[in-house]
Amino acid sequence: MKKIALLAVMLCFMQTAFSQHTLFREYGFYGTASYTLLTNVNRAEYNFVLNGVTLSGGFQIRPKTCVELGVGFLADGNGIYTQIPFTVALRTHYLNTRLTPMTELFAGYALPLKKTGTNSDGNKMCIDQGGVTAGVNVGGRFSISRRLAINAYVGWHFFMINEFRVFTADKLPIAQDAWAAHCFRFGLGVMF
Repeated sequence: MKKIALLAVMLCFMQTAFSQHTLFREYGFYGTASYTLLTNVNRAEYNFVLNGVTLSGGFQIRPKTCVELGVGFLADGNGIYTQIPFTVALRTHYLNTRLTPMTELFAGYALPLKKTGTNSDGNKMCIDQGGVTAGVNVGGRFSISRRLAINAYVGWHFFMINEFRVFTADKLPIAQDAWAAHCFRFGLGVMF
């Protein structure tokens, strides 16, 4: 049993040693597809969690620097905060190794889907106009091959909603204003 365990450990070390030379490509176009989870930090005011998919296409302008254009779909359970963000991002990978840390700065505009839902007080809510979105992510990339890698990141996501309306059961508006949401962001995806 000890010999089998030792053989398995040695094979893992040999695989790791040989796979250190598997690097993700350094120039050219690439795409990313990520699962994104946003949790609102100011939960006392607006309690929501957004889940969705983010797709982006990018170009590596230098071996460690990338520029991306992206689109996403983020939805909550009630449909109130559902939106489609369009973003521009600057991504930096700090090492040219198989496992590399990365940071990403992004900014853009989020379009709501104009859905109406009910909040915890029983009031109807509707977002009519989207707003600016921005944030920063910190994470890492693990290269499986020269054309396939896995990304994982955490970060902060800000989005501004320009017009947010709340109605009572009688359909009378009780609030209409702009507000900002600060969210904790988690993402897991692939880079190809």
